[in-house]
Amino acid sequence: MKRHVLRRSAVAAVLASAAVVAVPWSAEAAANQPPAQPVLSDLNTDGHACAAGSDRPFVGNRPTLRAVLRDPDAEPGVAEPLTAQFEVSWTDGAGEPQVRTITQDAAKASGSQFSAEVPADMPAFTEVSWRVRAFDGESWGPWSSAGGQHTCEFVYDNKAPAEPTVTSDDYPDDDVWHNGAGRYGTFSVDSASDDTVAYVYNFLGEAQHTVRPDEPGGPVRLTWLPDEAGVEMLSVRALDRAGNASGTTNYTFRVSSGAQAVAAWRLADAAGSREAAADQGDRAATAGGGVTFGASGPERTSVTGAAELDGTPAAYLTSGAPAVAPDKAFSVSAWVRPDSVDTDRAVLSQDGSSTAAFRLGTTVDADGARVWSFGLGEPGAVVRAQGGRPEAGEWAHLVGVYDPVARTAKLYVNGQQVATAAGAEGPTASGDLQLGRALGPDGQGENWEGAIAGVQVWDRIVSDEEAALTARRAPVSKGYWALDEASGGESPERDGGPALALGGDASVHVSDDSCALDPDCVPGEEPIIGSGDLRLDGDGDFAATRGPVVDTSDSFSIAMHVELDEAAQDRSMTVFSLPGEHHTLVSVGYSAETQRWQATVADADEDGARTTTLTAEQASVSDGYPQHLAFVYDDETDQVRLYVDGQLADQASYTGAWRTAGGLQLGRTVTADGWGGYLKGVLDDAHAYAGVLRAEQIRLLSIGATDV
Repeated sequence: MKRHVLRRSAVAAVLASAAVVAVPWSAEAAANQPPAQPVLSDLNTDGHACAAGSDRPFVGNRPTLRAVLRDPDAEPGVAEPLTAQFEVSWTDGAGEPQVRTITQDAAKASGSQFSAEVPADMPAFTEVSWRVRAFDGESWGPWSSAGGQHTCEFVYDNKAPAEPTVTSDDYPDDDVWHNGAGRYGTFSVDSASDDTVAYVYNFLGEAQHTVRPDEPGGPVRLTWLPDEAGVEMLSVRALDRAGNASGTTNYTFRVSSGAQAVAAWRLADAAGSREAAADQGDRAATAGGGVTFGASGPERTSVTGAAELDGTPAAYLTSGAPAVAPDKAFSVSAWVRPDSVDTDRAVLSQDGSSTAAFRLGTTVDADGARVWSFGLGEPGAVVRAQGGRPEAGEWAHLVGVYDPVARTAKLYVNGQQVATAAGAEGPTASGDLQLGRALGPDGQGENWEGAIAGVQVWDRIVSDEEAALTARRAPVSKGYWALDEASGGESPERDGGPALALGGDASVHVSDDSCALDPDCVPGEEPIIGSGDLRLDGDGDFAATRGPVVDTSDSFSIAMHVELDEAAQDRSMTVFSLPGEHHTLVSVGYSAETQRWQATVADADEDGARTTTLTAEQASVSDGYPQHLAFVYDDETDQVRLYVDGQLADQASYTGAWRTAGGLQLGRTVTADGWGGYLKGVLDDAHAYAGVLRAEQIRLLSIGATDV
């Protein structure tokens, strides 16, 4: 619709050509010179540069006019007071020129900025012109429009545009669940106001963005990718040339869960099988002669079996058909275990015209190091996302994602995004899906040597959260010592695992309920958690298992509650440690030097081994109050982490893990002089896990949970 019609000023040309009114000046008259003609670059309309014609600004409020005025007679240290006169003009609805003069009495020094408010009777939707000149007490200077200079123009627009309309064929606003997470949707936004020049929008929970139509009042198309199921909202406002904003249009729609994989092979088929049964899709994968079924899958996952490939040209499986269109959005994933990392090998690919349309596997980076890689593209134009180091004999989870809208290829290793490559463009040619090999200039090759399991292919984009979930390995409890009881000098493990042998004068203190019915009874100290805890006097007391409780060469987590004796914090003390034969792998405790909790990790079981120290700088040590400490080694991301009271306190890269032969030590560690670092305080609820405890699981343990 037409919102308004601008009235052009009939006086603009008159102002531009008006003669200069000034007092004649000559050398004989006096030393005074008239003020200088205002420079257009020194004039602005509410911050908008002085402009005319099609460049004139539109303003949403009655503007303040500003100008810097100067006097050529001004000298340093000598005040030359000036006053300003503004002239504002327009043509009214009857076609009559209107001129308003605003003369200021307050004087300012030369070079000062002068301002004036526009007249209250100035109409909206009308072209308005203004000019300015200066007076030095004797003479008027030239108008800013003199000598062929243009006046400053603007249009006052005080009407907001109409609220925009939003439609979408992909995600209609109809209370029905549509499409799904991982699939792009297109939204059309339009305005009924012909002066709309921009739309400000945001999807629920996301930042605002601004998009401009090709021409005022025109529509725009928004493309958006939902990464999870739920009720979503697109909020849009229209903006006009004056910056007026419309009311907000809230467009509500429903996104369904991401679609299941279009093809999947668990590869947990029985030994002797010659094909892999399809878990999704309807095509089994035929195995070459270099494939053997019946191998074990990655530990602590739901993937129970795997296929072994021997690296020969017969080491492959193929479905005999394409799984996805490689020029459309797609994602692929697999659990893989390389038995060697000496050459490039392919985990998963799909044939293209003369080479693989896409390929997931290993390659060599610019530094000559072997890395994981996900690449796609036409021959000679392959774009690769690469990162993360494959390790012989180690399982890893890989996800490759192609986004044709963003034109990116993403690679995830063990649930972490390690690389994003820009400029990716999937080829249109589409041939058979291959497991364990890839098509190259010389035919099929790069056959996998090792194990492959849990292959999945989606015709959509997998989100960061999904990539992390599919790679997750559940931690498994290897020991829980409630420290609520002791018998025969040992405190038992809940599930019959290795007990903690008590050494020195260590004892398990059990709460006394004898005061329950006696109002005059003075109760003893209560345990930190449950009905008992471990008391250590700092003079040779400890508790330890007689053998290792976790494989420390793989991911593991240790956690427990601790309360330091207030009188003993002048010396460093150990909460728990995992010693080797010559060095301690990890020791977690209190540092008297920093007065903070610390964890020290060694790279090798040898004297003088390099160590990494984590310090909880932001978490103070509480005097006389229990706290919770947890240490995590994440083999998949090569990180060590220290948590205090359920919060991540410090973390660092660590690649030197080794397997300890000794038991879990509570309250002591190995020093250069033998056992030392004895703890004076209380320990309770000790946990040992194979695998990585997540932050939320550690928070649960910190508040007393026994199973996570």
